[in-house]
This record gives sequence, C-alpha cells and structure tokens, in this order.
Amino acid sequence: MHEWALLIFTIAIPAAVGGILFLWFMSGKIANDDANFANIMKLPLIIIACLAIVGLFGAFFHLGKPIHAFNAIRGFGRSWMSNEIVVTGVFIALACITAGLAVVQKKINPVLMLLTGLVGLIDIYCMATAYTVTRVNGWHHLNTYFVFYGTAFSLGPIVGASLLAPTFKEGMRKVIKWAFIFSIIGIAIQLIGIAMFNAYIPEIETISGVTAATKLVPYSGMIGVRWVIEIAGLVLLAYLSLNTKNKLNFAFIYTALIFFVLAEGMSRYVFYVLGS
Repeated sequence: MHEWALLIFTIAIPAAVGGILFLWFMSGKIANDDANFANIMKLPLIIIACLAIVGLFGAFFHLGKPIHAFNAIRGFGRSWMSNEIVVTGVFIALACITAGLAVVQKKINPVLMLLTGLVGLIDIYCMATAYTVTRVNGWHHLNTYFVFYGTAFSLGPIVGASLLAPTFKEGMRKVIKWAFIFSIIGIAIQLIGIAMFNAYIPEIETISGVTAATKLVPYSGMIGVRWVIEIAGLVLLAYLSLNTKNKLNFAFIYTALIFFVLAEGMSRYVFYVLGS
C-alpha cells in the first residue's frame, strides 16, 4: 500500500470538518463573555485550519507536483477529483478566515463556522464520490460514503474536545460528554456501512481479480485490532464524561485522541488495500 499521502488527506480533512462542526456546536453551549469566548476558541480554530492544510499537502504529494493540482482544477464540474480539490480549497480558505478573525479581531463568528463546516461536508461528499465512480468494485459502494463521514463524526469531535482542553478547563466535562455522543454516532455510521458492505463482499472482485473477501483475509487481524483500539478510545471518553467524582485527567483525552487516530488510520489503510 503506497497511498500514504492519500491516507493523510482522507483522514485530516474529514477530521478537520468534524472538528470545526463540533466547535460550532459547542460555541452555542459555552456561556461566556465575548472576549473570553474568543480566547477559548482561538487556538482550536487555528489548529483545525492547520490540520486542513496538512491534509491539502497530502493531496499535493499524491499528485506528485503542485502544478498537477492546478491542471486538475481545470476539470471542475466534469471530474469529481477536480471538484474535490476545488471544494477542499474553499473549505481550507474558510477555515483560515475563521481562525484569522479570531486572532485579528478577537471575535468568533458562529455563522462562518457553520458555513465552513457545511462546505466541509460537501467536500467529503466529493471525496467519497471520487472513489465510488471508479472501476474499483471495493470502492464502488455506499460504504465509501459511510467510511469518510464516519471519520468526520467519530474523530472530529474528539479532535475538537482535545483542542478545547487547554483553554476551557472549567467546562470540559460537558465538552467531553458531547464528544462521546457524537463519536458514538460516527462509529454507528461506520458500522452501518460495514454491514451493508459485508452483505455482498464475497461477490466483489478487486483490480487484481481476486474477491475482496480473499483480499482482506491477511488483514483480518488488523481490522479486529482497529475496532479494539477504537472501542478503547470510546471507553476512555465514557469514563471521563460519566465520572463526576474525580478531577478530570486531560491525559485521558489525548490518549483517546491517539486511539481514534490510530483506529481511523488502520481503517483507511484497509480501504486502500481494496484498491491495490
């Protein structure tokens, strides 16, 4: 599997989309004066924008040369890959503007945050469609949409929660509770996609001519470990959100984040195995 740049791109962008949507959602839950609210949200917004830029660099590395990205843009409206590149650029631009306003004007614009997140959801649709329209049968399935949107709603909220930890310590338990709820939704989305995919996986043939089921046999252990890791991260979030007696240990939040990143990385690795 040589698509490491795409792996980074297809994890970083959905995580950034889910992260900024989670920050927008939490902005309505955080009761503070405007100045303090801006201080709370400033660092998370900056890091989310940086995460999106990292994803963009992943796309550039996949294309080989940045000039190829500009050539791909010419196909906007005719090619889903071109649509993906253009909408990704718009999403990153809006994320940077949102972060820039927080730094320069010390103001948070929830409407702009929501708009950025909605553009991000469209970007994920373009991203998934770029795979479903290919001739790779393992990708030409609704499960591809569930894979990418599942990453946004499972990894994104824990990214947002971990970024809020340094600046919003007083209300972190509430933040973690919502991150836990949204992560369950994200994992449920992925499980629905897997259930649909498994129903006809024996009939799917990959590029190499073997069935997808045969192709995935050597990776069954990785798939199992992936779910163990993701469930472990979810258990950590549940512990943090339900345990009201002890002082909140922020190390657990970052550990849960690492677990989710590892699990989604392994999931995406297996996804690209189907196309090899």
